[in-house]
Amino acid sequence: MLNKRIKLITSLSFLIVSCFWAAPDHGIGDDALYKKYTDPNGRFSFEYPATMNVQSANADEVKVTHPGASFRITVFVEQRQGKSKLTAADLLDWSKKRLQEEMKNVSVLGEGKLQGLEGSQGYIAVSFTDKKGIQLVQMVQYYVAEDRFLQMTISDRPEGFKNLQTVIQKVHQSLKILNPKLK
Repeated sequence: MLNKRIKLITSLSFLIVSCFWAAPDHGIGDDALYKKYTDPNGRFSFEYPATMNVQSANADEVKVTHPGASFRITVFVEQRQGKSKLTAADLLDWSKKRLQEEMKNVSVLGEGKLQGLEGSQGYIAVSFTDKKGIQLVQMVQYYVAEDRFLQMTISDRPEGFKNLQTVIQKVHQSLKILNPKLK
């Protein structure tokens, strides 16, 4: 059982790292399979599979879900408390620490910065077992502005991440910050 889990994590590690650092590989006509979400306040945009549904809880949060799958995309903008020198690296470190404290079997599969996105930003891909005992893989991207930050989370079960490698890569790499101050 342990060897099986180690093989799964190792395979996912390679897959996720390859997924996020590799150049996009899209076939002709793939763009018809995606829709573009643009924040109503003009702060950011990203592409998502056309089969998914967009739900906006409020002006600062959008959730994209698939009706028959566990694949999820969540993006929110949050105002920072005070005038600290918060960076994306700080938020990524906080995310890792929180996951290790709250979840089981946490493994960092990859981390880095999204090419073409300037400023304080970065991502981390992790595998973990949640409180319900469900194995998940999650990619979290942060972009930090002067007094706000944006968090994009893409999550699924390990087999979903494996099956949706190209989709996840496209969603992740499509994130654009339209207003660098996020206002």
